[in-house]
Amino acid sequence: MHVKTVVIVVMLSAILLVSVPLQCQSFNTIPKPPTKNRIDSRLYLFDLLQRQETKESDARSSRNRVSDIDIDFMENGFGLKENAVPPFPYSIELNDQSADADRLIIRHLEDKDITKVLPEIVREFGALVSALSVSPSTPKIGDDFTNKINQQQNELADKIENYLFSLTVLIGLTQRVVRREKGYLKSNSACPDHNTICLVEQTLENNTTIKERIVGMAELSWQPPNPNSNAPPFVLPYFMKELISKYGPSREAVNNAKPIGYISNVLVWKKSRGRGYGRILMAACEGIARLWGCDDVSLHVDANERSGKVARSLYWKLGYEGVPDRGTSNVSYNWMGKGISMANTGLYLVDGVPLLYLRKNLKNE
Repeated sequence: MHVKTVVIVVMLSAILLVSVPLQCQSFNTIPKPPTKNRIDSRLYLFDLLQRQETKESDARSSRNRVSDIDIDFMENGFGLKENAVPPFPYSIELNDQSADADRLIIRHLEDKDITKVLPEIVREFGALVSALSVSPSTPKIGDDFTNKINQQQNELADKIENYLFSLTVLIGLTQRVVRREKGYLKSNSACPDHNTICLVEQTLENNTTIKERIVGMAELSWQPPNPNSNAPPFVLPYFMKELISKYGPSREAVNNAKPIGYISNVLVWKKSRGRGYGRILMAACEGIARLWGCDDVSLHVDANERSGKVARSLYWKLGYEGVPDRGTSNVSYNWMGKGISMANTGLYLVDGVPLLYLRKNLKNE
């Protein structure tokens, strides 16, 4: 499959780079201003558990809980020494009779999984359109035809955008699978990089058949210590990351000699939210980071008060803290009011989107 995939990747990369100005970062589209016939779909990189209904959340909050012992074991490196290969697939038994699954599996994303996770990624981060976005007020003469044309144009634009976005994600995920496999080959000198993991529910049916369902994903990679940029959608060679870390214009003033551990693309499927799966994915990523020898890990999170509230709460609870702006972003926040220094909380504008840049120290725990 890799031979066919490489050919497809080369062809699609040429098409995308020549004809489409890619604006996505880490599979995330830049938010578009709302129009009359479009829903405002401001979806950011770490917009976890967004748009879930309160009743559903309350009903699911006590299900599929994983013990703190399991969480600590994972985030501390799975009981392995530094430079060891992650023990995937890693199994977590669920003894709760009310749980939806019998077992949780954490494993690497494989080629066979890409087509399974792609629709969920597109639904979460792609373009959104709804017939309800058209005003239901009584139209004037000629408005019916105009609204119909506008709606068709918007739907066509969204279909094209979703198609191109899907190609971008397909290429990016394929590159990540290849790069992860390459990083753990004993015959290869490349360091481990771009570990994309899946969280899988396993259910035993009729005591004979095991049913599996992917319910979430996350990624750990080496990235330049740049608060002003997310991880790119495509995989960069490690030597390029080293050059950007040393000589990049927006790098951090500290720890700028080499790439750092960076968590991205954390996503829990909408129907599986409210079960603590985000915490499990984070623990697994931190565990891999310890095996890689990372002193700390960084991430970006949505700074929007509403859509980023749950994600920020999770990361702060896990010990992540804002990295203050030391003058690398060249953005003034004085317009937000006197005495307010949002830069000190780790606020940065990344491609025009306000994101918090957070970091967790792994050595002092």
